[in-house]
Amino acid sequence: MKRKMGYGLIAVMLLLSACSSNGGGGEATGSAAPSGSQASAPSESGSPAATGEAQDPLGKYETPIEVTTARSLGSTVTFAEGESLDNNVWYRGYQEDLGIVLKNEWTVPEGQYGQKMNVSIASGNIPDIVTVDLTQLQKLIESDMIMDLTDVFEQYASELTKTTLSMDGGVGWTAATFGGKKMALPSTASVIDGTQMIWIREDWLKKVGMDAPKTIDDVWNIADAFVKQKPGGQAKTYGLGLGKDIYSGYGGIGGLAYGFKAYPKAWVAGADGKLAYGSVQPEMKAALAKLQEMFKAGLIDPEFGVYDANKVNELITSGQIGLFYGQHWNAFWPLPDGFKNDPEANWMPYPIASADGSPASSLAGNGAVFFYAVKKGAKNPEALVKLLNYSLEKQYGPNGRDKRFFNNEDTNMNLYAYAAVTAQDPLQNINIYRGVKQALESKSDAGLSFDAKDNYESINKYLAGDEAFWGSYKWSGPEGALSVEDAYDNNGQVTLNGFLGAPTETMLKKGSTLDTLELETFTKIILNAASIDTFDTFVANWNKLGGEEITNEVNEWAASK
Repeated sequence: MKRKMGYGLIAVMLLLSACSSNGGGGEATGSAAPSGSQASAPSESGSPAATGEAQDPLGKYETPIEVTTARSLGSTVTFAEGESLDNNVWYRGYQEDLGIVLKNEWTVPEGQYGQKMNVSIASGNIPDIVTVDLTQLQKLIESDMIMDLTDVFEQYASELTKTTLSMDGGVGWTAATFGGKKMALPSTASVIDGTQMIWIREDWLKKVGMDAPKTIDDVWNIADAFVKQKPGGQAKTYGLGLGKDIYSGYGGIGGLAYGFKAYPKAWVAGADGKLAYGSVQPEMKAALAKLQEMFKAGLIDPEFGVYDANKVNELITSGQIGLFYGQHWNAFWPLPDGFKNDPEANWMPYPIASADGSPASSLAGNGAVFFYAVKKGAKNPEALVKLLNYSLEKQYGPNGRDKRFFNNEDTNMNLYAYAAVTAQDPLQNINIYRGVKQALESKSDAGLSFDAKDNYESINKYLAGDEAFWGSYKWSGPEGALSVEDAYDNNGQVTLNGFLGAPTETMLKKGSTLDTLELETFTKIILNAASIDTFDTFVANWNKLGGEEITNEVNEWAASK
């Protein structure tokens, strides 16, 4: 687990990755902290008062302790006969291996969890361990309802847990730390999986006699060649795929903007060292000007302003678009559909290009979106840490993935969804690629992780002629999407969002209005329905209507860290 995340100062709020270790939608969420038994009374910081020395991360309580939590259950989660969210392989493992009897104080359908937790927080009655988002975490801290976990984590976290939670460049801990105190454990996820890349029809590139883009002018020239030469044979071809959700990780403007060092919807360091909103910086104006020029030249579909993701998908898979900015998961959707429609559709991923030809830095994802906190006064706050140790050991421990706790291939049940406390190795997908690459070079799967071996087998099936695994090859193969992320990681081409806190007071009051103003203005500029100088008016209005207040609040948050 060599840490290579040489990320810049800070960066983004984009979607995170499909292919997270949670394994699909509809997971049960929530977790529990001890309320029972024999450990020493907690100190004021919430850590066991005993010795301050490191404790056994996976040690079993001689006398079982009871810990309460709250959970949600996704509609796709199913159980074997006689099992439930209260009785399953994970909960039995907690009791048998750790001596922790985990009790669900309440459970609700997935879509109702946030509201139910808000009610619990407002009433001052929460379980021992709670799973919360940033806004809820902020409320818990302001209400003095949860413990400082700094000492508990240091004493009880396994080396695997400590390493895993640090592999995202500190993003998760930044969000969970207040006044220098770890007030929650981040459920880490990949940050780099939120980066963008350029997907291009390689077969079209060859037909028009061009190479992969190094600069944004190259992107323009490729798009122009696709439109004029129509290498796919369609009556109408557009160079750059774009939809109405211009900030989407698929068919959005982000990847092109990053080439101008513009980071819309993110907070980045300004010239004075303070955090500044990327959408109102001069670099954003340059990016919009280029997009407007591309639109006027006919390189963007004039109807893009009404296209949702499904319509963009239709244009791509039908051979009317040969280039778009997207993410690693496009290898699985929608590109395989395009390959089925046209076996010559050889989509290839490339790093984003910059305006000046220098290596461009992509905005990344914000990593953890939920956090585990412990109720103030809980008798065994360390139980939370031990539950996380246990989960990570079952995923990434020295013995490899423990299949008993994951997907059941016979019943297609997602057993991992039952786990109460989870986190993902932020470099999980890159490590899959690195393992696959090594295995392909050595022609041996010896020493591969469970996931890397699984992908290696899929790629070999594709290479043997099974086209059902085309997406796997385009994802983790030698020149797949993850190879782009690997290059970003190795070369430090990742920009992290500077603001990772809960929405500020003014964001809650005026954020919606400002977001609408931004989207409408930028869309009109790209459509050439407004001049590029409209951007300057937008910036002035954004500041006047609440942006200046938000900027001050964001920097107050940063100073508190």
